[in-house]
Amino acid sequence: MDIEHRIQRLEDIQDIEKLTYQYAAYCDDNYNPDGIASCFTEDGVWVVDGEGGSNNGREEIREHFRQLSKHISWAIHIVTNMRVDVHEDGKSATSHSYLLCFCTIGEDAVVLTLNYTNQFVKQDGKWFFKELRGSTHQVSNWDQGWVKQKFR
Repeated sequence: MDIEHRIQRLEDIQDIEKLTYQYAAYCDDNYNPDGIASCFTEDGVWVVDGEGGSNNGREEIREHFRQLSKHISWAIHIVTNMRVDVHEDGKSATSHSYLLCFCTIGEDAVVLTLNYTNQFVKQDGKWFFKELRGSTHQVSNWDQGWVKQKFR
């Protein structure tokens, strides 16, 4: 691989990481529905098992987070251990990462963890989520922890 392709690959990885962190920042901004939807392709998919559900297309994603912000009054999303693989075509990629999230749901302080497996596409020089897929490990009330309350 020549130097130009290697540099482009590194820039693509960094752009995908930035997109992922921007998505998390929008989630931490009271689940900003317009911001979150803007991270996805027009036909993007957001899927989180458990109570998260599945949403197809920007409008469904936007509406999902509009409703979610009514139930979760505060959250901080910590995305870590991100591994990005830009595919040979240079226009698609896959990432794997972990999420540690602290949030307030109703009157409960909650901690949750999940794995992300995400698909991305590059359109007009910009990366977007094609699919965000979360696989939940646990959701526990803070006062119970994940040992006493393995999954909520």
